[in-house]
Amino acid sequence: MKKLFLFLFLLPFTSALSAQGSVRTTFNKSYDRWDVKVGGSSGTISSTFSGNATRWDISMGDVSGTISATFSGSYSRWDVNVGGKNYTLTQTFSDGNRWELSGGDLKSAVVIATTFNNDFSRWDMNGVKISSTFSDSYDSWDISGNTDNLTAGEKAVAAFIPVMVGNGIIKKQ
Repeated sequence: MKKLFLFLFLLPFTSALSAQGSVRTTFNKSYDRWDVKVGGSSGTISSTFSGNATRWDISMGDVSGTISATFSGSYSRWDVNVGGKNYTLTQTFSDGNRWELSGGDLKSAVVIATTFNNDFSRWDMNGVKISSTFSDSYDSWDISGNTDNLTAGEKAVAAFIPVMVGNGIIKKQ
């Protein structure tokens, strides 16, 4: 009976224990700099130019480089250059609910999509869950699932999706 009680008591905390990472704004309500952790790698994503969301520097353990909008004035395609590899992050539908990461050392394109249509607070990337910590707030995110085998590009994008949502790059149409 005591074991059952302990199990039932700890059950709500299991999701917190399974978290493999986080993405948080460094300064309250400032979206130019983010503290990130994916798997065992932690560091920052920050805008290269203050107030400009077209280019980001990422430094997260062995994952470092840049994420840049491919075309000026368009946020539907990004060049992800990390870990000495070049990836492309492309919006596949105009509503912002689905993206694909390709190139680099990936064998095939990786789909990153909202769990529910037009709910930008929850995402899935091959079983890795990216979700806002608090409803109606995009400045604190949790990453859960198996992040051990992610490539440098996948780690960068897992951390970058919350940055794009928080900055309004991906937004409800």
